[in-house]
Amino acid sequence: MTMLKSRFLSSSAFGTVIVAVGMVLLVSIGQVEAACTVEASPIGRLGPLTVHLGVDCTVAEREAKAVSAAAVMKAITQEQAVDLVGVIVQGDLIFDQLPLYHSQMPKGLTSEQEAALSALDADELRVVPGPITIRDSIVQGALRHRSVKGTLQFAGAVDLQGTQFKEGVDLSRAVFQGLVTLDRARFERESYFIRGQFAEAVHCVETRFGPHTRFHRSVFRGAVDCQGSLFDGMAEFLEVIFEQPVQFDRARFGLGTGFSGSQFKKATSFADAIFSREAFFGFAVFSGNVQFAGAQFLQTADFSNAEFKRGEDLSKVRFDQPPTMTGAKGVSQEGQGKGGESPALQYGVTLFFLLIAAVLGAYAVKMK
Repeated sequence: MTMLKSRFLSSSAFGTVIVAVGMVLLVSIGQVEAACTVEASPIGRLGPLTVHLGVDCTVAEREAKAVSAAAVMKAITQEQAVDLVGVIVQGDLIFDQLPLYHSQMPKGLTSEQEAALSALDADELRVVPGPITIRDSIVQGALRHRSVKGTLQFAGAVDLQGTQFKEGVDLSRAVFQGLVTLDRARFERESYFIRGQFAEAVHCVETRFGPHTRFHRSVFRGAVDCQGSLFDGMAEFLEVIFEQPVQFDRARFGLGTGFSGSQFKKATSFADAIFSREAFFGFAVFSGNVQFAGAQFLQTADFSNAEFKRGEDLSKVRFDQPPTMTGAKGVSQEGQGKGGESPALQYGVTLFFLLIAAVLGAYAVKMK
């Protein structure tokens, strides 16, 4: 009987050990599966700067594998592509540090691009020769090109979708030869693209712009798609030329917005857009079909001397104040603020979106 009892206890102890070992293995396997996925170019080898961090990486792991701005600028100077996904970029990206080219037109430009460069009266030229991808990342420093007489040329595509910019972005006097993608990007400070030249399409779907956005005197030669974008602060599109279709459907403009003097040469849509503060379209020219149906102007709307060459019916637009139409041409009917939702509901919807933006901002800060 004693022997049987001893064997029983031994079997139980052995079973307990097996279970414990199994649990340790399961935990280990789970930890392996949850490990931070990293894809990176070899250190010290000349070639594209590539760092991809998987969605399973923690904030601490991303910080430990942060990419320095110096490494990015070094790759650009060596004419290498930059391909960063899910990373943290530490430091300022100062494009004024790139080598200068004097009185020399870059190769491979179309006649229109050459004319655009000549129009800038550029005495200095800096070139980013390869494509730039900084996607779903956090850029902790600033992006700057502040030469008042120089031009910054991006020869390849620029993909910044899903990236959060903690400091200011100033890419004024830049020429973008390839596709520019800003979808879901977030600019927490100012974002300036003054006198920019965009040869291909620009995508800024659901992009959140910060306290001050400026595209003053820029030229868009490709289509512009900014559906669902949010402009938290001042938005300046003064004297801008849009040569292809433009979409600002469901866009939200939080502060004063200016499209005065701009030219819309193809189809243009501001359907269901909300202008919470003053909106100015004075002397704007709409050469293609225009749509403002469902748009809401909660403050002053000024269309003075605007020209709608194919006509526009503003009766489906919500104006909380009578719009200014002095000298406007091609407007078949002026909306009188009738129809649609009540003002209280409109303000409620606007407040809802602002609250959502505030909650997302607080959550982003908490996740740092």
